[in-house]
Amino acid sequence: MVPISSRVNGYVDSILVEDNQHVRAGDLLVKLDSRDMEARVRQAEANLAAARAQAKAAAEQLGVTELTAPAAEREAGAGVSAAMAEVESAKVQVAVAQHRASAARAEACAAEEAVENARRELEAVNAQVDAAEAAYLQSQANVKAAQADAKRAHADADRYRRLYQDGAASSQQLDAAESAESQTIANLEAARERVEAAKAGIAQAKARREGAKTSVAQSMARLAAARESARQAAESVGVARASVGSAQAELLRSIARKSAATSATRQIAVGKAQTQTSIARIKQAEADLRTARLQLSYTRITAPVDGVVSKKVVQLGQSVQPGQQLLALVPLEDVWVVANFKETQIRRMKRGQRASVKVDTYPGLSLEGIVDSIGAATGAKFSLLPPENATGNYVKVVQRIPVKIVIKDRLPKGIVLRPGMNVVATVYL
Repeated sequence: MVPISSRVNGYVDSILVEDNQHVRAGDLLVKLDSRDMEARVRQAEANLAAARAQAKAAAEQLGVTELTAPAAEREAGAGVSAAMAEVESAKVQVAVAQHRASAARAEACAAEEAVENARRELEAVNAQVDAAEAAYLQSQANVKAAQADAKRAHADADRYRRLYQDGAASSQQLDAAESAESQTIANLEAARERVEAAKAGIAQAKARREGAKTSVAQSMARLAAARESARQAAESVGVARASVGSAQAELLRSIARKSAATSATRQIAVGKAQTQTSIARIKQAEADLRTARLQLSYTRITAPVDGVVSKKVVQLGQSVQPGQQLLALVPLEDVWVVANFKETQIRRMKRGQRASVKVDTYPGLSLEGIVDSIGAATGAKFSLLPPENATGNYVKVVQRIPVKIVIKDRLPKGIVLRPGMNVVATVYL
């Protein structure tokens, strides 16, 4: 169910839908009084026009100031700016070189640590291979022991069956012998599975050993490359520091040439600052205008999806607040079933299995479905007050796990599934 709420304050001007009415995505549902928002849009447009006029005036004033300043002043100012930029660029180069040198040293240390870790990992993997082979031998011995137990239990069960037929043994003794036989057979199968698991463990351990050997070789190669990078980075730091000295000397010469032109330069700087301030005001006014238009668009509340109008609580003339729910849309074209199976029933349940759904509303109708997904927790864990069994004082209750089932084909004509209906779902394992 899709909740429909307001994003702005306002009074409800008109309601264009009724309860249980089907609407399409984009249809107008509710319209708020937009006169305040329209006034804000007009005010934002006026502020933008004023900001543009101020920017134009500041740009013209800057142009006049630059024309009246002597060419020598402009050239001196440009020389100082260029020299300062060169100094800053040289400082940045030093910082970058130092950063690269630090990074190269850190990378070399990390590479050394990686080599040591890779070697330790190789030693650990070798130990895992030995352990896996020992586990395999132990599992084979367990299989032989389980075979002997199964053979003995089978003989005991046959003997008790004959004694039971002759009346020399009770049914309880026979049941115990057959239960022991079943248990030993199960133990034998489990022992065989552990043998196969041990085989797979050996193969995995050997594969990890090969990967560890490769990791050691790669780590040593990275270590060599990192040490070479550290050496080159140290050389680049010295070159960058020399560039800083040259750039600072040029800056001092440029400042000396500019000593007679401070007045004109200051006027140009003030004009540029005013121009930048005017540009910033234009951007702020444009942002305010976009915000006002966006707020105006929020007075028209439209349907985000196709659906049926439900739970309509909005009234004509009502004052609404942002986030206040006005109605809800239920998209009946996209429905599914949430079946709450017992936790003991989902042991072999998985995605893609065939399912059938019988709806209480339509007796005799059976819909084909497919298991789409299985919930991550029981329904009780998402309740308002979930059960807490940490103290150990509890009564064990079989829990329910939500399973999502999607309808495989289109619904028959005249059949409508509404949220909240009761159904009986069956999953074929």
